[in-house]
Amino acid sequence: MGFRVHHAGALSWRKIGDIEMGSMRAHIDPTELEGHLAFHEPGDAATPQLMEMRLQPHTLIAPHSHADDEIFYVAEGSLHWGDQTLHAGGSIFIAADTLYSFRTGAAGARLLNIRARADHSFHPANESS
Repeated sequence: MGFRVHHAGALSWRKIGDIEMGSMRAHIDPTELEGHLAFHEPGDAATPQLMEMRLQPHTLIAPHSHADDEIFYVAEGSLHWGDQTLHAGGSIFIAADTLYSFRTGAAGARLLNIRARADHSFHPANESS
């Protein structure tokens, strides 16, 4: 198939706290569990992954890394880390194995997460390289 269309109303949204996470759950901040996510494109070993996240105000994404590079695009709201703020329309590239954390702003955030292939890895701060 040359293309797939993903209409907003047809996305399968899941509450993050309802997703099976195994041992990963112990490293997720409770505020993140209140958010929702949907895969526009799940990706596989050779095709890109596109995930959308809707996070509540002041959600903490605890320090962690992933095995693959990723890009976050802020569609709505803002992200804050250290003394940096990224507003709607901005994006950030995070290289593989880079430890990161952020908090959403007072309005929460709607984020697009883009990876070159399906990557469901998660390395908490105390296990990251």
